Amino acid sequence: MASFDPKAPVDLANTIPTPFPPFRRIVTTHTSTDTDGSDVALLESTYALTPLLGGRAHAGYVFASKDLPTTSQHSITSSDVEKATDQCSGVVLDNGVNGQVTDLPPNCGVGMHRTSSIDYNIFLKGSAYLITPSKDSKHANGTGHADAKPGEVWTKVSAGEVVVQRGTLHAWKATEEGARWCTVVVSAKAVEVNGEALKDVDFD
Repeated sequence: MASFDPKAPVDLANTIPTPFPPFRRIVTTHTSTDTDGSDVALLESTYALTPLLGGRAHAGYVFASKDLPTTSQHSITSSDVEKATDQCSGVVLDNGVNGQVTDLPPNCGVGMHRTSSIDYNIFLKGSAYLITPSKDSKHANGTGHADAKPGEVWTKVSAGEVVVQRGTLHAWKATEEGARWCTVVVSAKAVEVNGEALKDVDFD
């Protein structure tokens, strides 16, 4: 199984470059001298996303927090932002929320996977196909794209659109322009069917 972990060792030899520039992150906080919530500071950084999944994708964590409702400290530093993202080691932060940015180079994709989470995917640049399985007879030969396999539904998603994943099997395939999206991942209990929990499925 391939690992979705931007902190894992990088295989540069097989990495396909992303067509998009480094990502700019701005985190708000209060200054250390603030006494009434009216003195706000910005923690700004720009960073390149890390190749993963055998070089077929690039990703990076934006921020993360444990528990809901979480605790928002009055004043934090850039070091605290890094500590927040250091809690993450995969798609889902157990009992928490994390934000991550993903790039898919042109015509690259990631295989079917499922996580116990609710994922808010906001497309920022380019476009990609959301690939989902279906047992509906009208999808028996695959629909939405010439490359669709039997039982697959390909749905094109473009910049400015949002996909909410609710613990379902899915895959992604970028178009010829590539794709960048930001995902807010909320840890969730596994979806149950007839009293049985659906297991997570790692990237293939």
